[in-house]
Parts: sequence; C-alpha cells; structure tokens
Amino acid sequence: MLLVALFLSACVFAEEPAQVLHGTWIATAGKAKVLHGTWAGGALPHRPNVAVGTWTLVSAGQVVLQGTWRAEKSDRGWEGYWSGHTAQGQSLAGSWGTSFEHWQGRTLQEMLERTLETEVSGWWQSGHAQGDWWLKGSK
Repeated sequence: MLLVALFLSACVFAEEPAQVLHGTWIATAGKAKVLHGTWAGGALPHRPNVAVGTWTLVSAGQVVLQGTWRAEKSDRGWEGYWSGHTAQGQSLAGSWGTSFEHWQGRTLQEMLERTLETEVSGWWQSGHAQGDWWLKGSK
C-alpha cells in the first residue's frame, strides 16, 4: 500500500523525490490526544528545499486516514501543507512546519535524513485543531 501511495503522490506532485525516506510519526492534538502513523517522502531532484511525500494515521492497527504532504523552506523555517482522506471519502487538510530554532540544517532533505539519527519536531494545524509532531526515520 505504501508503494501505491508513493506512486499516487508522485503523480499528484509531478516529480518524484530523489531519495525516499520513511518512518513513523507521533503528534499531539490539543492537550490530551496523541496520534500516530507512518510517513514517507524526500526532496525533489535538484530542489533540496522542496519535499513531497505520503502519510497515514493509524488507530487500533488500522489506517484511518491517508494522504500526501509537501513542504519547502521559508524565511522562518520549513513550512508546508498536508491533505488526506478517510476510507469513506471524508477529506481533511492543514499546514505543518518546523522553525529554524528546532533545526539548524541547510536543506529540507537534511532535516528528513536527520530523522534516521534522532527525532525531528514541529507543529501542525487544521482549522481550529493544532498540536506538535515528532518524526522518526527507519533504516
């Protein structure tokens, strides 16, 4: 299923990442809820500050949301957007990012590669919902 999702995201974004990394993520939603899932993606060829990928949200061992994400370097850090859908077709979307104070790397690809060594963190938002996230890469 992950390969299918990567193929679909490549079609959506019209360019495939040069190197695809993958791993898990955990996020807070408000003060008490914790979410988790998987992610995959990487920087676009010849554009190390623009990355695309896919993600899933898992609950009780089942994928309940899946979608795509995109991010690029801004003056404040790395920022992007994500969108997803449930099996029933409900759509969700929002923004996400990380500030330079949390990551001192030069490119977004380096930030993603850093997940292989340690967690990388940031923020997310969708409407009034918001929280923090942590990425961990898998070798």
